[in-house]
Amino acid sequence: MYGGDEGRKNLSTDILKPPLDSLWEYDAEAGFGSSAAAAIGDILLIGNLRGEVHAINFSTGKNVGFFDFGSAIVGTPLVDGEMMYVALANDGEGLIAYNLVKASIVWRSAIGNIESSPLLIGNRIYITTLEGKLICIEKEIGTSIWTYEISGERKTRSIRSSPASDGKVIVFGCDNGSMYAVDVNDGRLRWSAKTRASILASPSIQEGRVFIGSTDSTFYAFDVATGKQLWAQAVSGKINSSQAADKKHVYVATVNGTVYCLAGDDGSIVWKINTNGVINSAPLVSGATVYIGSLDRTLYALDSRSGEIIWRFKTDGRIKTMPVISPKHLFILAEDRSVVAFQERVNR
Repeated sequence: MYGGDEGRKNLSTDILKPPLDSLWEYDAEAGFGSSAAAAIGDILLIGNLRGEVHAINFSTGKNVGFFDFGSAIVGTPLVDGEMMYVALANDGEGLIAYNLVKASIVWRSAIGNIESSPLLIGNRIYITTLEGKLICIEKEIGTSIWTYEISGERKTRSIRSSPASDGKVIVFGCDNGSMYAVDVNDGRLRWSAKTRASILASPSIQEGRVFIGSTDSTFYAFDVATGKQLWAQAVSGKINSSQAADKKHVYVATVNGTVYCLAGDDGSIVWKINTNGVINSAPLVSGATVYIGSLDRTLYALDSRSGEIIWRFKTDGRIKTMPVISPKHLFILAEDRSVVAFQERVNR
């Protein structure tokens, strides 16, 4: 699922070292949201803004499956065994459970419009909606177990932030500028915390801290148990995208093209580097490498210790979607509707 685990840390367990060589390119026939891809086995699943999911073989770049759900897919498809759960952005279609083996829809849950990625914990799926709701759903039959709804004007309570969890609470941000933590079992509000502008990014949970960036040009850390603000670090531009968080550092990008490495303990700046374009894509950490795409049509590979650019690749389209890594491949999605696969260079 999006972010790699329940904490949405954006850390890959697979190590892929640059330089990389392009392997193949695939036309997905439509553009992508901010987190559109999932790698399962030897298959890459891509959701596009036309409502289609394309299944692509890692090695060949050939289509091995196609599913049309009829409404834009912004978030990452969630895969659990032979089941795929797809969130739809328009027409109130909500969440669809699809059996990949039988190629059939198992259930539909018309819970509203969704621009986030579903979260799976045990037998429950948690999803946020543009109508300001966090909904807990039974994954086998699609029934709602509980709903937490944000109060206030409808136009300010939309949620584009994907939920994350430490197993005890579900945390997410909201257009109204607040962070919320809700009990994983019963949907009771445990705490909320305020920033000064909308939160579009998804949170990461690491070492008992919730990390999140706001469009107020500040990056925050909160205690996951109490909601106490641990620190706040001003940065040089609005933050639209999610972050990557390892045990010591958080990697953050801004719309003015600056990538920061912050200390997880106190938010101090370890290093920063400027790229040539707006960044709306979340970084992905693989070993000692931070991969991140930019609207300057470039995929950057940065040394996680120094911020040095150690490799880059120029694409035909702007990159707004987080990269995906499998054991031997890296995939990027570009705004010209293409999917590009890479592999490690044999003779480096």
